[in-house]
Amino acid sequence: MKNLRLISQLSLAVLLAFSLGCAVSFNRPTWQLPPKADDEISVMSFNVENLFDTVKTPGHNDETYLPLSLKKRDASLRKACEDNNDSTYRRNECLGTDWTQDALDAKLENIGKVVLGVDGNGPDNLMLIEIESDVVLAQLNKVLEKANYKTQVIIDGPDKRGINLAFLSRLPLLGKPVLHPIPWKPENDKDKEWMEKSRRILEVTVKAPNGDPITFLVGHFPSQSNPSYWREQIAAYAAELIKAKGPDAMVVLGGDLNVTHEEEESKKILTNTLGHVGAISHFVGCKSCDGTHNYRKSWSFLDVQVFSKGLLADGKGSYKLLPETIDVIRYNDVHLSKGKYPKRWDSETQTGVSDHFPLYSRLKQRSPAKTPVKEEAAPAAKKATPPKAKTPKKKSSGS
Repeated sequence: MKNLRLISQLSLAVLLAFSLGCAVSFNRPTWQLPPKADDEISVMSFNVENLFDTVKTPGHNDETYLPLSLKKRDASLRKACEDNNDSTYRRNECLGTDWTQDALDAKLENIGKVVLGVDGNGPDNLMLIEIESDVVLAQLNKVLEKANYKTQVIIDGPDKRGINLAFLSRLPLLGKPVLHPIPWKPENDKDKEWMEKSRRILEVTVKAPNGDPITFLVGHFPSQSNPSYWREQIAAYAAELIKAKGPDAMVVLGGDLNVTHEEEESKKILTNTLGHVGAISHFVGCKSCDGTHNYRKSWSFLDVQVFSKGLLADGKGSYKLLPETIDVIRYNDVHLSKGKYPKRWDSETQTGVSDHFPLYSRLKQRSPAKTPVKEEAAPAAKKATPPKAKTPKKKSSGS
């Protein structure tokens, strides 16, 4: 009887240790990948969820993210809250949110803890989604001073709310960044109106340490409130942008592609479109990762990185993807809810970060430069100028 009791106690202890071990393996307190080698380049994409400055930006419906004192004084801002939001919840959110500099500073500090927790001083290249302006990008870059990001790019797009794409890098900028309009083919007049207001794809090329160019395409595809064919069309255009660089070019597409697990199973948007031009991050790596976004207890890799064929094991680019380094960054308590889920920003408590986890990867140099580039752009591109062609003036309804 005594032996049975002892066996039972030991079994319980083993079970408890195993359970705790599982929890710790998910919420690791420190960075677990081997230190980044000198011949490696790291890449991270991060939807920082509504990172707005605190000033009224002309052309942006950004009233939600303004100080409450300003909205109380200015009747036109309160009216804009009523006119620009199509639900009672969103109108009340706009009228009640107190987005002060103190609140912004707290969110920037939390983002900084997540970003700088990677590789000890942040990734070499950081693709940012849902960031409003060059004003707040500069403030974020100051918080990330330890990362020494000299290339700083944001282009104001057609999204009237001010949801834009940005890019930070330690690597020198090459040429002029481009915000690509999407050649939408709407199925009806309503879709035509909203598609023209939808987000674009940001292209930035930088000079790798060996002298070769690497191109980054930053995307934020239409949200799930829009039909699947919207995401199918922008994915097809992104694939064309990758192909246009040539079979041996080094290109990384990254961002919030907004394709849920369920949609990928039924529509195969990633598999049948982007999968033909490169490797999909969670298809080739991150096998122990649940996803980057959780909606009603269902995980999806809304955040994706696509690596062109030149970066693959049999590719001819001077750098290659290390699939074993692909990871979902989910280790800092400031960004964890219940030890597992993304902890989004809470305006009242001024805690949390975003409803998305960042996605991380590394590229390793395997040869000297194949097509070295000597010319570099200005050391710090604070803000790139949008291309003159057809810049719509209104935004997409999605996030």
